Amino acid sequence: CHAPGGVGPGDWTDPETAKTNAFVMNVYVQAGKMPYPAADPTCRDYEGSHRLHLTDAEKALFQAWVDADAPLGDEAERTPGLSVPDLSLDDTDITLTPFESHEVSVGEDRNEYWCVVLDNPLTETRYVTGLDVDIDNRQAVHHLLLAIDYGGDAGIEYGTDGKQRSFACPDPIVESDWMLLHAWAPGMEAVEFPEGVGLKVEPGQQLVLQYHYYDDDPSTPTGSDQSGYRLRTTDSVEVEAQMSAVGPTRFNITAGEPAYSAADKLRNEWGDITVYGVFPHMHLLGKSMRSWIGKSGEEDVCLIGGGYDFGAQMTYMFKEPAIWPQGYNLNVECTWDNSAESPYQYNDPPQNVTFGEGSDEEMCFALFYYAFAG
Repeated sequence: CHAPGGVGPGDWTDPETAKTNAFVMNVYVQAGKMPYPAADPTCRDYEGSHRLHLTDAEKALFQAWVDADAPLGDEAERTPGLSVPDLSLDDTDITLTPFESHEVSVGEDRNEYWCVVLDNPLTETRYVTGLDVDIDNRQAVHHLLLAIDYGGDAGIEYGTDGKQRSFACPDPIVESDWMLLHAWAPGMEAVEFPEGVGLKVEPGQQLVLQYHYYDDDPSTPTGSDQSGYRLRTTDSVEVEAQMSAVGPTRFNITAGEPAYSAADKLRNEWGDITVYGVFPHMHLLGKSMRSWIGKSGEEDVCLIGGGYDFGAQMTYMFKEPAIWPQGYNLNVECTWDNSAESPYQYNDPPQNVTFGEGSDEEMCFALFYYAFAG
């Protein structure tokens, strides 16, 4: 983030800049605000966890460096090959770009939902093994959803005739015949599947990209946006993955409550399932999420646990996939901070908040990548 071209301020790859800002950096590190709150890898380790989670020993090392007046290291002792990682996919073969730019226009509630039917360039069946995004207007994009509309009539459940290339799509969240391929939110890195695993996409299938835009000040122009996707594909895989969501939709987060929780569960009635990763999604008041596989009388299998921050959302791809056995429940629990001190509080004074798509409403969904085992 804090490098040339990164989304964060400052260039911490410059030694003198890092030394000058060491005290401020340490304040954020010790307060647990940098890196942003993320899933705890001791629950289930995931790709990139070393970048997203600091151990107590690492925090102590950073504190000791600052206490010593942030001395610079000896260039001769620099670890060979140490460099700022490029976290984008550099081997994509398909680019999905909307046919035109959209002029963002949020309503009084500060939200806009806009959907675009993308050109499907495929001439043969392909399997998506990696996904990345090209975000055009980072100030406005709250989330993206990439989906296949199996009915080929995207927009019909939003009141259109099902033949429009673009349309407003505020409600429902997604159409009933959409299968999600990916969800993106601010802070997310590229998603890569394990070797031999991918999402199936066929020629002629209708690809839909849903945009959720959010602007704190609807009285000023937000600008235009033409964000799109880049995919890495292959002609065959051993395992065909899918995406689905679990989470509660009936909750009323009490005004002033610093730790309000709600939960939901889904029983596996279909056969053993392999879970490859999860994208926890909440909105601005989100504080933490945990998910686990369990059955009465059995030891729970932890999937995710730890802090959540709206500004740094991630899809956590597990280093070792989890097995969700038939007959077991997959549980999801979210906790919100609806106090006046909540860092993203959008009501003054705090108000009761219920489920909704808007950024000034709340969600609790864990979107899982999975496949049927065997």
